[in-house]
Formats: sequence, C-alpha cells, structure tokens
Amino acid sequence: MKLCEECRKKPWPYAIALFISGFVAFVTWLTFSAAGVSLLVSRWATGIAFLLAVIILGTYMVSCMRRHCAEDRHDH
Repeated sequence: MKLCEECRKKPWPYAIALFISGFVAFVTWLTFSAAGVSLLVSRWATGIAFLLAVIILGTYMVSCMRRHCAEDRHDH
C-alpha cells in the first residue's frame, strides 16, 4: 500500500525521526569522546549511528503511516 498524498506531506513524523536520530548521534559522539576514542573513529561511529537510526526510524515511521492511512481509508 502506498501513502496518500496528505500523509506523505506531513512534516512532523520526518522531523521527529531526524530529531531522535540526532540525539542518538549526539549520545554516541559523547560516549566515544568520553572514552578517549580517536577523533576519526568517533566521527565514523557517530555518522554510522545517525544513518542507522534514520533508516530504522524512517522505515518504521513509513510502515506505521501506511497502516494508519489504510485504516483511515477503510473507515470511510
């Protein structure tokens, strides 16, 4: 099932996914810098943590939006 045009244009789910991913990246960077890991490894790990969080949260968010969008269509 595809998202309807109205659901696809809502900015808040995407913003929340980016905010949570940014928080995950910040905590990752903070942990590695406190542990004394080299700057290069810390940057790579932070970037990978951010990308993984964006991908996982984005996939979950879109699947939830599809499910609710489909439920809304069946209710009418």
